[in-house]
Amino acid sequence: GYLSTMTQYILSNHEMSLADKITIENGIPSLELMKNAGNAIFKNLPANTKGKKLVICGPGNNGGDGFVVANLLINSGQRIDIYHPFESKDRSKDCSYYFNMISKNYFIQSINDLNQYDYVVDALFGTGLSRNISKKFILLFEKLNLSKKAIIAVDIPSGINGNNSLPQPIALKCSKTITFFCKKKCHFLFPSKKYCGEIIVEDIGISKDVYSVMQPKIKKNDPSLWIKSFPFPSSSDHKYSRGLLIINSGPKFQTGAARLAGRSALRVGAGAVRLVCDKDAAEVLEPQISVEMLSVISEKNDLQTILKDKKISSVLVGPGNGANDETKARTLLALALVNHVVIDADAISCFADNPDELFIDTYPHTILTPHEGEFKRLFGGSFKEHDDKVVRCVEAAKISGSIVLLKGADTVIADPDGNVVINSSQAPYLATAGSGDVLAGIIASLVGENKMSAFDAACAGAWIHSYLGEYLGAGLIAEDLIDNIPFAVKKLQQHERNN
Repeated sequence: GYLSTMTQYILSNHEMSLADKITIENGIPSLELMKNAGNAIFKNLPANTKGKKLVICGPGNNGGDGFVVANLLINSGQRIDIYHPFESKDRSKDCSYYFNMISKNYFIQSINDLNQYDYVVDALFGTGLSRNISKKFILLFEKLNLSKKAIIAVDIPSGINGNNSLPQPIALKCSKTITFFCKKKCHFLFPSKKYCGEIIVEDIGISKDVYSVMQPKIKKNDPSLWIKSFPFPSSSDHKYSRGLLIINSGPKFQTGAARLAGRSALRVGAGAVRLVCDKDAAEVLEPQISVEMLSVISEKNDLQTILKDKKISSVLVGPGNGANDETKARTLLALALVNHVVIDADAISCFADNPDELFIDTYPHTILTPHEGEFKRLFGGSFKEHDDKVVRCVEAAKISGSIVLLKGADTVIADPDGNVVINSSQAPYLATAGSGDVLAGIIASLVGENKMSAFDAACAGAWIHSYLGEYLGAGLIAEDLIDNIPFAVKKLQQHERNN
């Protein structure tokens, strides 16, 4: 129902204020929205606590929500203190309305002993904060964070810049964040996500009809976005109808990455995987593989001949290939001869000196899968340090004219049209050697003419990868991810049947 539609979209600050504005224009007064927000926070406060409560209110609408909460606490017989170090001229109109409903006896001039409070309601700065907070608040935030008190944030933790998801320069570490209508970017992106604690989305009366006006660009990665095109096997399939994936292997002592990628691709359902390598590497690879095929390249033209095979659905270049001219030449050849190319690892780094040489040959169906280091090497100075991951990823997709999957605990996937999916993962254990090669293999297996579009394949690959990371948890190594891929695909089949 209502909330399941909501959970797909992730709003920027601008989009959220637009949703408010449209709702108010459609006849719900802003004071009513504020009252609804206050009620939503109040019902999420810790129950059965006997001590005093501290409510910290800012001068804007976030503070207004806080005054509604304060009033509800007073009316329910709780003892509270309100800290609001602002002049009346600072307050927004709606904030003043709810401020004036509260007796001045509850206001304190300074916060001295934090021990007396059961918890703190943070209604100080909302999504509108864009400049650095003053020394007075830096000291207050340090004191609150050190106290280890439960802090419940209204909308977003104070101190976070909602536009770029960065603390300014410090933010409150909250145990719970109550947000409205939809989650915001900073609830997904690091570092801001780690300040939010548990995040709860509440309906405050904003109609989901506002979507058609706003057309939000960012979504949360969820199977419902791409499951319809997922290439589940059918009984009429044969080996090559399931796709032939070519993977460029590294030299003799660097074949492990290609092997991990190849095995992952077969597990997800590629019909056949062919590893391409030189003669020395073949001697190492041959005893290690069972179902993958091998092609040995002894002359430059050999690769060209291999890549002209009409049965090829996709090519993966990069894992363990070495950041050298050979890798560069093979990447450009793949882009020239095959539609769906996944460019990972060394195949990204080898273009660091001259990214335009790569971008001239990339297409909207090419997929680049950099981690932060490779991303910086390739897109270098195109960004300001304080641009958030979504802004950087979208810009990179436009510059390269291709799909960019920027890896991390908050993987972001963007296309050149500005569509974005954030894959929010609770899997710290994915930061292990070979994990990225597995991801590249999964994506390369899913993309192709009769398979998924490049954008959907990148999203589905990221989802499977992080789902397995969460499912397996501590102690996982890359091989464990591969062995459990069939389990994740079964999970997706159930998902498809149930919807």
